[in-house]
Amino acid sequence: MAVKKKRIVKEETLLNWKILFLIVATFLAYFPVTSHDFVNWDDIVYIMNNDMITAVTWINLKKIFSTYFMGNYHPMILLSFLFDFHFFRFSAPGYHIHNLLLHLANVFLVYTFFFHLLKKNTPVAITVALLFALHPMHVESVAWVSERKDVLYTAWFFLAMICYVFYLQRGKKYYYYLTLGFFILSTLAKAQAVILPVILILVDYLTARKFEWKIVFEKIPFLLLSLVFGMVAVFAQKAADFINPVQIPAWQSLFYAPYSLWVYLVKFLVPFSQSAVYEYPVTLQGGFPSYLYLSPLIFLIIGIILWKTWKRQPYITFGVVFFVAAIFPVLQFLPVGPALISERYTYIPYIGLSFIAAVAFREYRQKLARGRKSILDAAGILLVLLLMILTWNRAMVWKDSIALWTDVMEKDPGCVKAYTNRAFMYNEKKDYDNALKDLSDVIKIDPDDTKKLNFYTSRAFIYKKTGQFAQALADYSTAIKKHPDNVKPYLDRGILYTDQFGKYDSGVVDFKIFLQKYPGDTNGNFNLGIAYYKKNDFDSAKRYFLHSAAIDPSNGQVHNLLTNICYRTRDYPEAYRQGLLTEKCGMKVEPSLMTFLKQHSGQ
Repeated sequence: MAVKKKRIVKEETLLNWKILFLIVATFLAYFPVTSHDFVNWDDIVYIMNNDMITAVTWINLKKIFSTYFMGNYHPMILLSFLFDFHFFRFSAPGYHIHNLLLHLANVFLVYTFFFHLLKKNTPVAITVALLFALHPMHVESVAWVSERKDVLYTAWFFLAMICYVFYLQRGKKYYYYLTLGFFILSTLAKAQAVILPVILILVDYLTARKFEWKIVFEKIPFLLLSLVFGMVAVFAQKAADFINPVQIPAWQSLFYAPYSLWVYLVKFLVPFSQSAVYEYPVTLQGGFPSYLYLSPLIFLIIGIILWKTWKRQPYITFGVVFFVAAIFPVLQFLPVGPALISERYTYIPYIGLSFIAAVAFREYRQKLARGRKSILDAAGILLVLLLMILTWNRAMVWKDSIALWTDVMEKDPGCVKAYTNRAFMYNEKKDYDNALKDLSDVIKIDPDDTKKLNFYTSRAFIYKKTGQFAQALADYSTAIKKHPDNVKPYLDRGILYTDQFGKYDSGVVDFKIFLQKYPGDTNGNFNLGIAYYKKNDFDSAKRYFLHSAAIDPSNGQVHNLLTNICYRTRDYPEAYRQGLLTEKCGMKVEPSLMTFLKQHSGQ
């Protein structure tokens, strides 16, 4: 008995060391993210400009649970950012460390799930967890603050799966209710969690659970919740106009979707040429590539694999169906967003493929002689080191916005979004030369601004900021010509006409066109008033200044100008009243003028 006890202690010690290695290797591979900045890709909306996370109030909590945000319903994510903001404010490393800690927790949860599912098969569980932890395609989910969705929903997802395994093995009903509870939390973090009922059925299959009507009935609550949260996700996407923004015809989606499945499979095996943006492939003429017609063959191949393995090699069936089921909701049969493929979508789905690889590796290893096992183990260690290096390098890409968009441009020189986003950051850093270069380069790529990313207005803004007013005027005029339905450039061009070129009549025309669409815009009314003021048409100027003041009574500049107009037109009581409003808004009026107005206003 003593020998057996000593062996158990030794095995437990070895297991603890393996788990420690798993966590340390993951932490080292992702260490660069602990000093990363935010990126100008959703982080600005989720963190920098999100009033809901700035304070713990009932109003904010109500908003978090009652509104769609960025085309999603995910209150758990906003709550996590509310927590982060309380401690870190706008310090990005704190948010990144939170993401990394969640990923480390998920690595342990993935290991725990397979360890218990396979009845303490440590080698397979460790291997699956290693592949999950270190696959470079998962970097986007961890290194991008806004993609907290993946690491958080996965934590709840695997807690649900672990509880389900305990429910099957121990027969305690409260494990079933815990599974249901964790599932709800997971769907409140990301809608992709709705595939959990399929995974639970796969667990039944892999554990050879005897079919009974009880199995069907216990899945009904999960299926109903999946239906509800799936519909909520679609409504949220529609509310944000994220459904098919690139106008892909329905028949083409039937080929693009299986093509993306091919790409996900290939990148699991060879994660090359990774990018934050994967646009829809088109021909040089912008048409539909003919090779995509072959893409649906992948479903035939998958069908054949399942037919051959579902009885004799259930682990292959489990892994394949796990992967396909988990990735299926984001295969763009219903196009959502402008990208065909996103690396973050692989965070859970690749676990199915990793399971197949882990079991195949262990089965093959068992057939080898001791010497060859050592060679195979050495190859496995080299693979882990390679994955760590690839993950480290990929994590460095997410250092900041400029590094991220530079990488996208290197992978796809025609990605116009990358140019505009990098130009934005150069502008924020006051590096106007590089900002202008990026915008000029992207205009060469897409001179008609077909995706309506407002290249010309962005470049005009920088031209104006750097005192190049003629170039700015030309770009605003081009923007109006390219997209006449967008009236916003009229406001900017009108300001240029009025402030820099003295063309007040042209400014009036532009401001009126702008106000036809946005009659309640305070800037439009204010600047139209300025144009009339500079023309000495004080009656018209007064009318539009009063419109602007009614919209924004706190604008002291408007009241100050109204003071001057009323003084010039000898309406002293109104001039005095506007002077008082000017000072109430924090602006000073010449004391001698206020004394004069007070004396002549009957005060």
